[in-house]
Amino acid sequence: MVITRRGVFALILVFGALAINAQERFITVASTTSTEQSGLFGYLLPIFEKKAGIQVRVVALGTGQALDLARRGDADVVFVHAKAAEEKFLAEGQGVRRYPVMYNDFVLIGPKSDPAKIAGSKDILEALKKIRVAQAPFVSRGDRSGTHMAELDLWQKAGIDLDKSKGPWYRDTGQGMGPALNIASSMNAYLLADRGTWLAFKNRGDLTILV
Repeated sequence: MVITRRGVFALILVFGALAINAQERFITVASTTSTEQSGLFGYLLPIFEKKAGIQVRVVALGTGQALDLARRGDADVVFVHAKAAEEKFLAEGQGVRRYPVMYNDFVLIGPKSDPAKIAGSKDILEALKKIRVAQAPFVSRGDRSGTHMAELDLWQKAGIDLDKSKGPWYRDTGQGMGPALNIASSMNAYLLADRGTWLAFKNRGDLTILV
């Protein structure tokens, strides 16, 4: 089942840098790890580079880190999915234009054994409450990415204060989506993932979509 909250990905052009780097025939794109690890760039960039004659250098980071990279003037385009953070970036005068380009939905992944008994539910908030009560292993990206921000928002809406509730059951990894999925697979843990990366992920082990 699909979590109803959607992550809308947006392209943001960064002021001033694009024209300079275009003269050198390359641009730098600071992108979410979810987009990079989904395999989308591997498909799109050869087509773009052939048509435009401009190389694209992708730096894959969490949304917060990608925006920080652009603030330092080290990226021409930012490809991220955390609307509030994007709008703040533009309000600061750091970006020229924001273009919504696609969406990717979130799914709650977990082991088929499902110790928290959440399979088949359509209620993500209730599922998180059950994971907390069961103290079932949960992997968080913990990297200020759009997915991490969405996860924290969902815990809050579920009425769970992570600062008080965190324990050995909750693992903050500070990793991108692919590595976080690998950790969850090795631990048979739950985690919030974007569907695009999940579809491209090969090392699933005992994991499956539960909510």
